[in-house]
Amino acid sequence: MGKGGKKPEMHEIAETRQAGKDAAFEDILERVKAAGGEITLDETAPLYTEVGSQELEVGYQRLVEFNLNRIDFQLTRKVENAVLQGSGHQKHLEDLEVARSNITMKKKADTSQDWQVVDLEDMF
Repeated sequence: MGKGGKKPEMHEIAETRQAGKDAAFEDILERVKAAGGEITLDETAPLYTEVGSQELEVGYQRLVEFNLNRIDFQLTRKVENAVLQGSGHQKHLEDLEVARSNITMKKKADTSQDWQVVDLEDMF
């Protein structure tokens, strides 16, 4: 029998999973372009969490807006590299082994002001 305890982290696997998530998001954008979509906005901004009066950076958010067949779409990808741990005055950020990624898509017709959530699998 081997020794007990914590096993060493496998950084290569974590990096490969993150690269796969990045490639999946870029694949969605390529499908949009191939379908004739026009990208009108593509920006990345830091993602923060609040602790009392402080704001701590936990990742980033990428927002892409595009128009396809006279319908506006908004694709948001939030990537969290750290998570808030602890309670009370003992809160701290802890780095995640594998970043959490969440992709959300919304649509809005030209004649409407209301955004509706779209299932990505229904889109393609």
